Amino acid sequence: MLRWLLLIPFALLFAVGAGLVALLVAGVASPDLGLLVGGGFERLMSTLFDQAERGFDPGPTAEAAFALLGRLGFAILVLPVVLVAVASELFRLRSGLIQSGLTGLLAALLPLAVLGMTRAPNAAEMQVVAALFLVGAATGFVYWLIAGRGAGGEPKAPGQG
Repeated sequence: MLRWLLLIPFALLFAVGAGLVALLVAGVASPDLGLLVGGGFERLMSTLFDQAERGFDPGPTAEAAFALLGRLGFAILVLPVVLVAVASELFRLRSGLIQSGLTGLLAALLPLAVLGMTRAPNAAEMQVVAALFLVGAATGFVYWLIAGRGAGGEPKAPGQG
């Protein structure tokens, strides 16, 4: 029980923080991802200041933009590692490759679902998806290092139900 109350939440928080660092590194390593993150933030700030200069309230625009950013951040950094961690605990999956791979897969696919992507991504978008996969895989690996190797608690001896 102590594992569920202390170790797993600590591991998840640490993994999400590591995922954020991995996302920043991926933004530097991948020009398309860096442009998406940095350029999008720059355009958002420019739009908000432009609205304020014209006498419009930038509050609703900022609220909508930050709500979308929050959903995307949740879909990239938090939800994949939490889902895989819970599944690994319930099904006693102790493999670092499984935890990293599944977390990476979810981190790459969930943002597409959040955005409602109905077409095949182009080459630049595939580079972003690949970078998100690596960010998710790093997040899953950090979780596995802290808590995943003992997923599901101690193995039961044969004959114990």
